[in-house]
Amino acid sequence: MKKIYIGVSMFLLMVFSACSDFIEQDNKGNIGQPDYYSTAAGFKSLSNASYSMLRTLYGDDPWLYVCGTDLFANGRTSLPAGLGTYGPSLTEANTEVKDFYTNYYKAISLTNDVVYWGGKAEANAQLVAEARGLRAMYYLTLVQQFGGVPLVIERNATMINEVPRASAEDVFNFIISELTELSGSSALADRASGTNFGHFDKRAANHFLAKAYLTKGYESFGSATDFAAAKDAADKAIGGMKLTTPFATLFNMQNEENEEIIFSVQYNINTVENETKGNKQQAHFGAYLDGPEKGHKYTSSTLTPTLRMHEVFASSPKDERYDATFMQELRESYWDFYDDGKKNSSKVTYYYAPSWASDEASIAAWRAELPSRANAIVIPMIEKGPNIGGQTTTYNSKMREDVYGVASFRKFDDTDRKGTFATTASMHDIFLARVAETYLIAAEALIKGGKPGEALVYVNEVRGRAKATLATEKEMTVDYILDERARELAGEYHRWADLKRTGKLAEYAEKHNPDISTGAVGEKVLRPIPLAARELNPALTQNTGY
Repeated sequence: MKKIYIGVSMFLLMVFSACSDFIEQDNKGNIGQPDYYSTAAGFKSLSNASYSMLRTLYGDDPWLYVCGTDLFANGRTSLPAGLGTYGPSLTEANTEVKDFYTNYYKAISLTNDVVYWGGKAEANAQLVAEARGLRAMYYLTLVQQFGGVPLVIERNATMINEVPRASAEDVFNFIISELTELSGSSALADRASGTNFGHFDKRAANHFLAKAYLTKGYESFGSATDFAAAKDAADKAIGGMKLTTPFATLFNMQNEENEEIIFSVQYNINTVENETKGNKQQAHFGAYLDGPEKGHKYTSSTLTPTLRMHEVFASSPKDERYDATFMQELRESYWDFYDDGKKNSSKVTYYYAPSWASDEASIAAWRAELPSRANAIVIPMIEKGPNIGGQTTTYNSKMREDVYGVASFRKFDDTDRKGTFATTASMHDIFLARVAETYLIAAEALIKGGKPGEALVYVNEVRGRAKATLATEKEMTVDYILDERARELAGEYHRWADLKRTGKLAEYAEKHNPDISTGAVGEKVLRPIPLAARELNPALTQNTGY
């Protein structure tokens, strides 16, 4: 589903507002909703609109998905006040939290419209089922971020004055009920492919069902049966698939529809207003790389990788995921790395040496491999670097102050858009679910179910693909899984939810994030319910800590 066109006029009634927010779409015939949505073209347009919201939810700055974790921190450009530090400015008036909450309910409202207008017509069954899958996925994100939230699952033609928060348990039960039904529904495709790639299918239903059960299992109202159910759903999503695509090519622009991708946000230059209306994923997760005259990509210099982001790879230096994640060698132009004619000849300006390869002998051996490396400036990715000008450099100072200070992510690079210098230039699909994560969901569920030996099989499927040292049964703990998720899923918008789910948010963030002081997280293990929502909906109560 690489082409998403929106062509119908629809006023989006928000569940907590007096219709002040709406999406305008181009209905050139000015046909009323009942007449237009009863046509195949009109209903398809409405379904497309529900998918288009994925770009709003994931294509901009991913603050609530990754801020305030152990893996990413402030760079030369600061993160939004409060979200990266859990400081006093993280309040119910926080703009980023308000926008996040509002956009998710906009997305839910669209899916409710699809379900409503689809009715019971057999011709609409697949798109209705897909909308229900999207809605369940949205609620899973909301309950992880906010706890219990208003559960609005009907289209509302009039303003709703008050909607109380459902309990977190009720929200999970709704998600699980919906995804369980959808995973066995004949209306959903077993696996979306071809022109339907990107549609919500049974694999996606089972993947998010596994994640819902896994997350519920950690809650006070969860139980061991949730972990068992998570493992079973994960197995159905995996479907016996082995991980055969090399990690180095998994994110290639030409490989975005490979069989390991379960669900993704779709982008294509033909479906956007102009070449700078893509997503921001490739612009984050790195140091500032100077202006366009240098021939590098545009980096935001926010969400800079912490030292821990590097060190989770230290136990297995041959893990191929490290080189596939980081741009270790910065050439005269950033993009020369992807040009076969220049990769070995273009002068390497900076070499970001990981701790396990930063000793003098390793650096000398690295230089000797190619003449283009002879004069490279070596920046070791270690806590305390070399003495420069009488001062000892530190990793934290490099990530915050220096141009070219630390290694940038190359994992999400859009190599087809090399000449477009904009943070929003990427047309790379954003992967929301892939089979390797499903393996790790199953492994975590087995560990929580007291079956480390069985978990090991799933973990080593992931590590084996990466040529990493295979794990042992003794290592099978939740902490190990979090490290493995960091290695496999770095930057893929899961980290905050991972730490929240496992109860490790305060421990990991305060220990490994240089911006977060001891005790800062405290009771802020959920986001604040936005003040704007509470003013419009008096039935909403606030989360503890705000």
